[in-house]
Amino acid sequence: MSTRGRGVPQQVLTNSFVISKLPTRTRYFQYEAVELLNIVAISGGGRDVKNPRRRIEVFERLQNHTDPKLFTPRCIFDGTVIMYSSRELPLSGRDSQTFDVNMSDKPRVDGSAPTRGVLQVTLKKVAADPIDFNGLQAFIDGKQTKQTAQVLTAINVLQLIIRQAPNLKYPNNTRAFFTKDAGIQTLGGGLELWRGYFQSVRPTIGKVLVNVDVSTAVMFKQGSFEGAALAVLKQKDVRALELRADSPQFRQLKSFFKGVSVTLVHRPGLKKIRGLVAGAGNFQFENTTVKDYFKKAWGRDLHYPNIIGIQVGSKDRDEVIPAEMCVIAPDQRYTRKLPPEFSPTMVKFSSKNPQERLALISAGINNSVTADQRSALDYQNSPFLQDAGITVSPEPISVTGRVLPTPKIYYGNPANSRPVQPRNGSWNVIDQTFHEPKSLSSWGILNYSRVSDQTINRFINTLLNSCKKLGMNLAPPAASQSCSGASSVVNDMRSLKNSVHNKIGRDLEMVLAILPTSSTDIYHAIKSFGDVIAGFPTQCVRENKIERANDQYCANLGMKINAKLGGVNSLPKSGALEKLTSAPFMIIGADVGHPAPGMVNQPSVASLVYSFDRYAARYEAMMSVQHPRQEKIDELRKLVYRAIYEFGERNRQAPVRIIFFRDGLSEGEYALTGKEEIEDITGAIDDIWRDKHLKDGKPELTFIVVGKRHHVRFFPKNRNDADRSGNCPAGFVADQGVGNPAVRDFYLQSHGGLLGTSRPSHYITLRDDIYKHNTDDLQELAFTLCHAYARATRSVSIPAPVYYADIVCARGAFHFNPAMGFDAATISSNDDAFDLERWRKNFKDKHANLSKKMNFM
Repeated sequence: MSTRGRGVPQQVLTNSFVISKLPTRTRYFQYEAVELLNIVAISGGGRDVKNPRRRIEVFERLQNHTDPKLFTPRCIFDGTVIMYSSRELPLSGRDSQTFDVNMSDKPRVDGSAPTRGVLQVTLKKVAADPIDFNGLQAFIDGKQTKQTAQVLTAINVLQLIIRQAPNLKYPNNTRAFFTKDAGIQTLGGGLELWRGYFQSVRPTIGKVLVNVDVSTAVMFKQGSFEGAALAVLKQKDVRALELRADSPQFRQLKSFFKGVSVTLVHRPGLKKIRGLVAGAGNFQFENTTVKDYFKKAWGRDLHYPNIIGIQVGSKDRDEVIPAEMCVIAPDQRYTRKLPPEFSPTMVKFSSKNPQERLALISAGINNSVTADQRSALDYQNSPFLQDAGITVSPEPISVTGRVLPTPKIYYGNPANSRPVQPRNGSWNVIDQTFHEPKSLSSWGILNYSRVSDQTINRFINTLLNSCKKLGMNLAPPAASQSCSGASSVVNDMRSLKNSVHNKIGRDLEMVLAILPTSSTDIYHAIKSFGDVIAGFPTQCVRENKIERANDQYCANLGMKINAKLGGVNSLPKSGALEKLTSAPFMIIGADVGHPAPGMVNQPSVASLVYSFDRYAARYEAMMSVQHPRQEKIDELRKLVYRAIYEFGERNRQAPVRIIFFRDGLSEGEYALTGKEEIEDITGAIDDIWRDKHLKDGKPELTFIVVGKRHHVRFFPKNRNDADRSGNCPAGFVADQGVGNPAVRDFYLQSHGGLLGTSRPSHYITLRDDIYKHNTDDLQELAFTLCHAYARATRSVSIPAPVYYADIVCARGAFHFNPAMGFDAATISSNDDAFDLERWRKNFKDKHANLSKKMNFM
């Protein structure tokens, strides 16, 4: 909790609802589905059912049809292997029982036992104490300070109870469900957007809350398979589906539809697409064609035998079905990366201002929006909540937060210049000069666009004038050359370097590259050469930007260029930061960037940035390579050692205090990963003190996790307390009413609202030698650092070092040998195929010339 409560108090509503009563008199027994098999009649064996949604369907059938008497009251199932029952089940095998679950309502004509559509479920009681909620009650009452395994299990059971009813009814991703009743928007390309609701159970002091938020899912549009395929290709004529198997369009459709389920026109059934077939009507099997088979077996003439069809079944039992006989089944989520062309529609649909967002959340709880006149969340009618004796309050809770004092921003020479006071989270640089402007005398231009020389000259003149106003001294470019594409980048850079040296007799200090609007490959090649091979900063601009470049655009560009050259644009100052400057200190930001979903043979990249100047305005960056999707930073001890050593070399003394901001850890990783990383940091400190024979005391450490992946939102109660966007003003902090009893945490909304409802960042202190119980200074420091982001004149949503670490992770791709195909690594199911040492050997750190320069800006 906050010690003094610095700032102006403000009351807000939050999207959290009180669970009015815990099921303290109810105990839950735990069971495991040790087997859930599809029965295969021929072999007598079975195939494990892995799809969570299918497993849920099977368990529903088991409880409602196979043995409803045994499973009353209804059990809750987590979609994988765990089931909870509010009574001990009298299983036939004492602690286990196997059930045959018939998924069909149709009786067999001959009266024999069905074989297809029957699944075998084996339940086994877990040998553990029944789960009760007494520990959770003690935890929220403050009688127990640790969030034990018993407390976590109780929260998990509550979570399942809350989510079970809507997750059985609607498509979901476990944490959120989606329904057309809440809102729908056509995207195009065979896709549409559905609104839904996220739910999460969160303990806080004195009560347990359900955090409810609106959520958005991309869904496959139900309807004709042909229509969907044409929409993907942006075609209208069905003959556009007469494709060769080696055509780009065929490969595009094959990728898009893989794993999608379809219903059939000619008979009942649900089939999952395994692949596509060209000219499906002419596909031959068993001395006939698909076209002739459908005519003979089903009495159907194919209208388009030459278009694609789908492949279903297993490799052993392949089946080809013409496209015109397929319908995209309902309720299927699209889980791949959304094509960029749909992003604006997605943003518009999902972005709601605070008033609209809170109204949608309240409607989900209270309004009759569904076909059966119930609310989407329907807490009052959930059989699972009724069995547990739980009720959820329909009113959002109110909390009192504070609006922190805004730090002042210093430009030019702080001794003789007036500071700038941000308003609504932003400020401008009119009539200001950079705190530490840099000069640029030796630079050149590479033009990969079709922009005219006249437009380029106008842009360069505007840039030079804007930078001059900011105190920078930029000479005109020494050389300029037109270029073709990504394949020539290395030669282009070397050629420009030679041209500049020949003309002015100096080494190249920076390259400005003008790129086409879509040019990922060129950008990648330029950054890779500049960062790793040549060792000079590069600044890329898009042709569509420079065609209408004005003073503001060029001033923003100047901020990036000055930081890349080693300059300092401005200094935010506050009482909390001034206190730190009384002795050498270092602020660290760290993050881990992971490969795209489905990639298992591509590494994760960890990053660490550390400040090395008095006001924590300049940062050095470093990276390391580790196993895919591993959240703990493998080489943290080595990185922190290097950071402290380099800080000492530059400042001639070691830091007395280290403040470590860690991005990316989830709540489940605080206890283990956080603890291990704190041990790595203290281990690095011990190592360097031993190796360098240091006599001074070791630095104090404060370790803070900065969380962004949460759904807590704040809504001003009084419109007069809101900013222009309707959000809480920049600097709003809440440390009471929604925090976790086990940790010292707070929510800080450090940025001004722009679009939709602002998301505060969640700060969790896992170790605090520096501030101990003085949360006020820590909150003020975090808010100050949100004003230190060097390429913006507005406060950002997370402290600048955390933002920088995030950017550095994303730049990891530039440091791998192109032959490794980092961006194009293929999806693999074989974890053993990953060779970490090979990836590390083919990774190069940034060039030594870029040391202490923020080239990542």
